[in-house]
Order: sequence, then structure tokens, then C-alpha cells
Amino acid sequence: MSMNGTGTAKKFIPIIVEKRWNHSFERELFDVWEKDGIYNFKLATQASPFVIDTPPPYPSGTWHIGAVAQYTQIDMIARTARMQGHSVLFPIGIDRNGLPVEIYTENLYKIKMRDTSREKFIELCKTALDDLESKMLSIMKQVGLSGDYASKYRTDQEGYRRFTQSTFIELWRKGLVYEATRPNNYCHECGTTIADAEVQYEERPTRLAYVKFKIKETGEPLIIATTRPELICACRLVIVNPSDERYAALHGKHAVLPI
Repeated sequence: MSMNGTGTAKKFIPIIVEKRWNHSFERELFDVWEKDGIYNFKLATQASPFVIDTPPPYPSGTWHIGAVAQYTQIDMIARTARMQGHSVLFPIGIDRNGLPVEIYTENLYKIKMRDTSREKFIELCKTALDDLESKMLSIMKQVGLSGDYASKYRTDQEGYRRFTQSTFIELWRKGLVYEATRPNNYCHECGTTIADAEVQYEERPTRLAYVKFKIKETGEPLIIATTRPELICACRLVIVNPSDERYAALHGKHAVLPI
């Protein structure tokens, strides 16, 4: 309620009387934006370019709220840059390579990649991803992401692969590509190394096993406790505290594996 000039109460009438927002309005509005190409990148001489290096998402399942929240923050930066007069490139890309894509295709078609020909499996990946990609792009548009959909890219398209391969060749020729020996995560089911982010950890009860090694020089037993006795075959050295008098006599000697 509010008071008019005469001091009598005046009833407040909201401009929007609907109690529930009609989402079809958003769809119609975005269709107009897309038709007019207002978010397409146009390099203008009077405006400095503002390029956003977006991480292309995996279309390996339903786009969850965490991904939407992340891209909404990127969208805020893009819109702010436009209001500041920049010519903004906000690319929309789809990452269609990698282990999550392969696993999704295997589960969808009930097959194994290593039991399927390369050509057939690539075609199945493409078919599976096309449907997921269309749904992902639909969600992007529904939340109003102001990306350049007219120039969207896929990491499995021919031009993109040529670009990444030529970049690798250039780095190779400059001597920036090297082979190193280091620990890696390996999945015996997938038959490939995997990134740390793809490793799922699970706590399980185990046993503390006491393993009897032998001192090569004296024949005396050396008891070592471990929770991973299956790795005995990979043992290359035994480390002790150099200040611990109990092991001072073992310095420089050799331990013999029990197997």
C-alpha cells in the first residue's frame, strides 16, 4: 500500500501479475538474439578484441549444475567486456575426444572399444555424441549463455585435428616434446593411462603384513612391515633413518627379496 497526495491509501498493482514465469518467453527471446547474431564475433577496428579461452565441456552425460555455474561466471565476464566496448570472442566448443567419451560409448552400446574396429568405434562415438551435444547446446541457450554459437567448434572435426597435430609437430621440431620416466595412473580395464582427475579413491580395510627379507652379507633375517605385499617384486631399496642406531649396522648392505 502507498499514500497518494490526499493522504488516502492507494493499492499497489504489480506490472507483472503472473505468479509463475513462462519459460517460453526466454526461448523466443534467445531465438531473436541468435537470428540477429548479436553475440557473433565481429572484429571491429574501433574496438579492442577481448578473447575468452573457454574450456570445452565433455558431452559425456547430462550437463550438471556445476558446469552451468562455471559457464555462467564466464558469461558474466563476456557481457561485462561487451559493455566496456570490447569486441568479444566467447567461443562455444565441445570436447569430443578422450576417455569419458569412450566409456560413455561403450556403456551405451554395450561393447568394448578393443573388441571393435577403429573405424566402427569412431562412428559410434560420433553418433552417441551428436545427441548429447544437441542437448548440451540447448541447455546453454536456455540459461542464456552469450557465446558465439554460429562458430562453434568440435575437437574431433578435421580442421581442429589438423591444427592440434600441426602444433605438436611444431613443438617437436623445436625440441619441446620429450619422453620422460615417471609414475602414471593406469587402468587395466581401459588399457590406457588416465589423468589424476579421473581416479576415484576408495578406503578399504587391509592387513599389515610382516615380510621376512634376508641380509645378503650375514644371512640374518630382516623383518619389514607393509600393507602392500603384492609390490615386493618391485622393491629396489630399503630406506632407514640414518640416525636410528638399530639399523646402523645395515648401512651399505643388501636385502634379499623373499621371492
